[in-house]
Amino acid sequence: MKILHLFSSKVFAGLERHVEELSFEQSKNHEITVIGPEKFKNKFRASYKTINTNQWRFSPILWLQLRDAIMRINPDIVHTHGQKMTNIIKADLHFSTIHGTKKNIAPFKKSQFIFGASKKSLEHIPPEKSMVLENWVDETRFDKFEKETSEYFLYIGRFEPVKNPERLIRSWKTSYGKLFMVGSGQLEKKLKNLIEELKLTDVIKIQPENNDVGSLLKKAHALIISSDREGSPKVLYESLYCEVPVLSTNCGNIAEILPKESVADTNDQSFQYLLEKWIGKIDKLSLLQKNCFNEVHSKNLLSIQTKKVNDKYQEFLSIASR
Repeated sequence: MKILHLFSSKVFAGLERHVEELSFEQSKNHEITVIGPEKFKNKFRASYKTINTNQWRFSPILWLQLRDAIMRINPDIVHTHGQKMTNIIKADLHFSTIHGTKKNIAPFKKSQFIFGASKKSLEHIPPEKSMVLENWVDETRFDKFEKETSEYFLYIGRFEPVKNPERLIRSWKTSYGKLFMVGSGQLEKKLKNLIEELKLTDVIKIQPENNDVGSLLKKAHALIISSDREGSPKVLYESLYCEVPVLSTNCGNIAEILPKESVADTNDQSFQYLLEKWIGKIDKLSLLQKNCFNEVHSKNLLSIQTKKVNDKYQEFLSIASR
């Protein structure tokens, strides 16, 4: 198959890693092209063509560039990621992915088939036109992973309002021990000021983004997710794959993955109670999530999830060729 992936983004985070890993895995057996911004070209292993997809969505230049690229590549499948590219693109066999939960899903309904990060993201899409595609672990990234003595709790994610890292800082107590917060974003300065204000500088450390997630997880007691909204967070699966338990708010598909005892409502009081309940009982938390560890190892591998996508492509191609 000749497959074209398109995305628009200003940061390299969950959606972008999703596209990178999917396109590279597909490139082992198919002809793949990815179109996206110049700044991410060096992060992609599959064939990558640069177009400034971050232009104004109604830019006639962008529309012409995308139309010409699609005509030149002549793909069997066009797969758009996120709302902007899905809204712009017109193609005979158009697949799209909703990576989070969106209020406006009208653009996605234009595509022939929709993958969604969770049941919630697809709740207004007809089931015959959609499929939940949970995120995955690229197991090759963890070939040399070995758990070491735990030293800290871990947050990995963008410092943006939707991730609500402030909730985590406000809920943290010195008695909980060290917390490493790894990421970057518009809230970084505000978070540093908050840590100082709450006199938590000895226990909470902000660190820059690190693509080697395994190096962070190997010394982690647990991963903590404090988001208001998520899709199917990749770091959740990577943590469970490494048998590092997770404490999280109820966002995206997390309540479908983790036991309810390890999930808080998306409010500060519930989240604070969750931390108080489990911080000193990580061994029990690991036992509680043992089945989650096993599920990820058996279901949420890149090779397995990519096959689901490719099979759906083939199904539509077979129908189109009749």
